[in-house]
This record gives sequence, C-alpha cells and structure tokens, in this order.
Amino acid sequence: MATLLRLLMPDARPLRDERDAPSPVPCAARPGTPFRHVDGPCQCFFGGPAPEFPPTAGSPA
Repeated sequence: MATLLRLLMPDARPLRDERDAPSPVPCAARPGTPFRHVDGPCQCFFGGPAPEFPPTAGSPA
C-alpha cells in the first residue's frame, strides 16, 4: 500500500533552486504551435493545466 501511495502522491519536496525546476515541455495537444507546459508533461487531453506561449525577446522592430 505504501508503494502505491508513493506512486499516486506527488513529491512534496520544495524546489531548491532554478536548476531543480522542470524544463518546459511541448504541448502534445497542439504539436504545430510553440505552446509549452512549464509545470510538467502535457495533460491537456485529461483536463490538466493549459499551456503557455513561450516568452519573446520583446516587440518586433
């Protein structure tokens, strides 16, 4: 039972610094777009969090 709980429960450890943060993942539901999930793998098909558009370097000149 303890093994099953460890699989179902997310890891509650706080992030120590920026290097521990997950890297952005492309959105599987929108493969031709630059949308990324900054919080982990794409869960759009299951009602998960929406993807974000990657930041730009500023307004075009």
